[in-house]
Amino acid sequence: MTTQTDADIEKLRSEIRQLRSDIGQIGETLKAIVADQSGAAYERVRQSTEKAQKKAADAMDSVAHEIEERPFTSTLSAFGVGLVLGMLFSRK
Repeated sequence: MTTQTDADIEKLRSEIRQLRSDIGQIGETLKAIVADQSGAAYERVRQSTEKAQKKAADAMDSVAHEIEERPFTSTLSAFGVGLVLGMLFSRK
């Protein structure tokens, strides 16, 4: 009876060692997956930032071109917008 119990205990220990090994491998796999995902997320953020910067630069170029083409109209427009904003935010 004791030998059977000892054999069962040794088998259980062996299975626990194997389980620990498997859990360690799962942990390493999860680390690799997280590293890959964070790299992909960083790349998506970088691409989005580049697109936003390009759009902002294009918009600034467009505004600059419009001001160069129509300086008087641009000045009057800026004055009008400033006047309206001043009236909206006045302390009355």
